[in-house]
Amino acid sequence: MIPVIDLDAKGLTPTQILRLAKRPNGVLLRKGGRVIGRISPADDLDLADEVWAHAPKQVARGAAARRRFAAGKGVSHAEVRRNLGIRTPRRTR
Repeated sequence: MIPVIDLDAKGLTPTQILRLAKRPNGVLLRKGGRVIGRISPADDLDLADEVWAHAPKQVARGAAARRRFAAGKGVSHAEVRRNLGIRTPRRTR
């Protein structure tokens, strides 16, 4: 279970944040009874993934893909399997 930290008006110090981020499952932050964030451990690869996911070029790519999908221009699983040469196992009863 992820520990929950109830914040008061003072919030957390940078030292407290760093200590909490080292917990294996991280912690949830709650203020006024509502969850407002999560602090969890991260490494350089996690940071690189976050930077990539929020880069303007990637955000635009994702938006364009969602528009194509919404317009019915997606690629079916069958077509992906066919293009990659993946056989679909036959179902047995």
